[in-house]
Amino acid sequence: MIDSKDAAIRATLTEKMARMLKRRAYTERQIVQVLRLVPDKAKALLEGRLDEFSHEEIRRFIAQLD
Repeated sequence: MIDSKDAAIRATLTEKMARMLKRRAYTERQIVQVLRLVPDKAKALLEGRLDEFSHEEIRRFIAQLD
């Protein structure tokens, strides 16, 4: 069960991640290289399917892209 605090954290991280990806206009191949993800996960990230990732993973991605 997701509590309101967890939902708020996820929303904030998701918004920040989406802005970073849009601003940089990364391709799927670049995401694979930069974040060391398998292509399916890179595609999910670019499509905004961040529910497939944990908070910790999203935080790590943001730190790597920052």
